[in-house]
Amino acid sequence: MPPRLPSVRPTTRRERISHNRELKNRDDLFRNGKGPEKFEFNEQVASVFDDMLDRSVPLYNECRNLTIAWCLRLARPQSCVYDLGCSTGTLLAQLAWALPEISGLRLIGIDNSKPMLDKAREKLTDLPYPVDLIEADLDGGFSMDRTCAVVMNYTLQFIPPEKRLALIKKIFNGLDSGGGFILIEKVLSEDTQLNKAFIEMHHDLKHDQGYSNLEIAKKRDALENVLIPWKLSQTTQMLHESGFNAVDVFFKWNNFAGLVALK
Repeated sequence: MPPRLPSVRPTTRRERISHNRELKNRDDLFRNGKGPEKFEFNEQVASVFDDMLDRSVPLYNECRNLTIAWCLRLARPQSCVYDLGCSTGTLLAQLAWALPEISGLRLIGIDNSKPMLDKAREKLTDLPYPVDLIEADLDGGFSMDRTCAVVMNYTLQFIPPEKRLALIKKIFNGLDSGGGFILIEKVLSEDTQLNKAFIEMHHDLKHDQGYSNLEIAKKRDALENVLIPWKLSQTTQMLHESGFNAVDVFFKWNNFAGLVALK
């Protein structure tokens, strides 16, 4: 494990309010029963994606801060931090401001959605670290340079299950010794009854954030067979099978979990 770097300062309530005010578009993609039959990361989704994450993902800001804290701990000179499925670049922007000056460190975001990357480029300007953005498919269309950390938050769940092991092995092989992989996912409970309760509580959270029951139902239908969650035990087993020895959960909220795996 490399020497510990300064931990990330959590965003304050004022900063979160300011961030929310900066959001230009509220997520009303499925309001009044409208919206796509199948969820895609197109221009329509990209335009409301930041609001969608803030209102749909439990403890989204806290998870981002935890991710940044791990990246600070893992960052090394002359190496790279990859954000796989970087979407609109919010994590990369905040990471660039949180990192101390580290010689030769590069931040790289990869996503297969051009509309998402277009949004990211609007954010990733005038930063203390340059950020490279690459349009590529994660299930085979990218390569990794010297790498100290890889982040994959809310992304693996959209990769076809039969391609996930190969991708995680690629990440493991691309990491330098001592590097780490940060993964946050929607997960299934090992118990059917608990799984049902977790889903209902997630829907309650969305309802509290202003989504109607119709919006929640329409989005769930659109995500059917697009977002495919696994049980936490399945993902943990896959990480070990890929070569990671040190694997543990650093975050858990009902049917969402964050894992860290070290090489």
